[in-house]
Amino acid sequence: MAKKPQGQQVEAEQPNQAEQKMPAERQGGERTRSGRTFRPRVDICETDIGLMLLADTPGAKPDGLTITLDRRALNIHAAVEDHAPEGYSPIYQEYQVGDFECDFTLSGDFDADKIEATLTNGVLQLMVPRAEQAEARTIKIKAGS
Repeated sequence: MAKKPQGQQVEAEQPNQAEQKMPAERQGGERTRSGRTFRPRVDICETDIGLMLLADTPGAKPDGLTITLDRRALNIHAAVEDHAPEGYSPIYQEYQVGDFECDFTLSGDFDADKIEATLTNGVLQLMVPRAEQAEARTIKIKAGS
């Protein structure tokens, strides 16, 4: 069994790195809200009927979520309230409170009217179905004179 060289770390030995929230970067505009905004961790899977997205949005509630699809630009925004009980001030805090936001450009035509969103235990699941394509048809050719 080979020994790991000293000074090198394996990704599995860095659990805190995977748990850190990534600050959101927004292209093409300025943020007008104050406070922190993070980019959620997102998994995207393709299915026969479209896409499924899973986004980690701890602390988000259904009424604080906004999901928009404009042409091929998908935006997810989750507003998160501070969770400290009234009258208490934190003396040690590992969980940073802030909104979540991310943008995606989809590589196909999707049906915005049929997107379904479910929020369970801080995980947002989006089902994004493909738009129905016009059926293929045979074009009749006329003889020219």
